[in-house]
Amino acid sequence: MYNCHMQIDLIGVPLDLGSERIGTDMAPNALRYQKLVANLQSSGLKIKDLGNLQCPSPENVEIGDPKIKYLPPVLQACRELKEIVKRSLEQKHKVLVLGGDHSVAMGSVAAAAEVYKSVGLVWIDAHGDMNTYETTPSGNIHGMPLAILLGQGHPKLLSLSAKGKQAIQDENMLAVGFKDMDKGELDLIKRKKLKTFFIRDILAQGLQPIFTAIEELSRRVDAVWVSFDLDAVDVDFAPGVGMPNKGGLTYREVKAVIEHLGALKNVVGLDLVEYNPVNDIQHKTAFLATELTAKVFGKEFSWYSQYLKEHAL
Repeated sequence: MYNCHMQIDLIGVPLDLGSERIGTDMAPNALRYQKLVANLQSSGLKIKDLGNLQCPSPENVEIGDPKIKYLPPVLQACRELKEIVKRSLEQKHKVLVLGGDHSVAMGSVAAAAEVYKSVGLVWIDAHGDMNTYETTPSGNIHGMPLAILLGQGHPKLLSLSAKGKQAIQDENMLAVGFKDMDKGELDLIKRKKLKTFFIRDILAQGLQPIFTAIEELSRRVDAVWVSFDLDAVDVDFAPGVGMPNKGGLTYREVKAVIEHLGALKNVVGLDLVEYNPVNDIQHKTAFLATELTAKVFGKEFSWYSQYLKEHAL
């Protein structure tokens, strides 16, 4: 079982340049305000809050190439995050990264890939995030980080990995919750034969194949990093996200997957991204985020009872 007494370093990355959606930059401080740190500590986790990176807002930077918007500031933020995460992991601490949009994973996961000989990546998301400069329909970098980590994409973003190499090997990536995909992403999945579980797969097969894949991945690698986009969860349970998702993972499904990850011995870090307090309803998504974060790190926190108690439902 996970060592719950080991220090977990929390790093806030209030970055929304990868998505251009107002609100995700407020997420780290909004989650703190909603007692995420205190609740995690009360569950028995040892949390050290390292504060936030300084990230620019869209009005203060140039959009640049419309096929890869805000590239320089996004790249800079990810480089800074990478160095902080590396220092924490080298000290044998676990890491919790509070986004911000999902582009932050390019820095955090690249750090883990340099510290550990082999890293498994569990990517929980409704979207593939596997577009490239050539395939992107929007030019938003938060739709590219998984492709970059798998060695596909713009050379400047690939430079985040050691010597521009692929940070995560194809066989060490496991994706859960995919639903809304672009053609270029589907082509990449097919070409690389990536292990992915779409919502339709979960409906047809249940969760056992995911549990089996998680266990096999954990045995094969030295460390596991979990990158969790809250929009993987159905909007009924997680309205407070950048891109609310109707038909996503249910509370029961995501809770079961996260609990399975929390039982592993080698989870070293978590990205918690795309929380948008502007869209949240009575802090509903923040309660869910807190519970699932505790579970990733092997502890219990009851979102339902807290939420129902607070709102007298």
